[in-house]
Amino acid sequence: MIEFLTDIGIAGFLFFFIKGLLWIVLFVLVYLGVIDKEKAKAIKNKLTFWKKSKNTQE
Repeated sequence: MIEFLTDIGIAGFLFFFIKGLLWIVLFVLVYLGVIDKEKAKAIKNKLTFWKKSKNTQE
């Protein structure tokens, strides 16, 4: 685990740590009813940079 952290560096670790905390906060807010599921889906869609194409026709 230490080798992995030294490879990505402190900036990479902080990026993934903060990203994970934000997702947990989002799910807790949905669970508590502070924001509705549709608004959470909109936030998720804005934060998702890479998506698989929904068009599967070849």
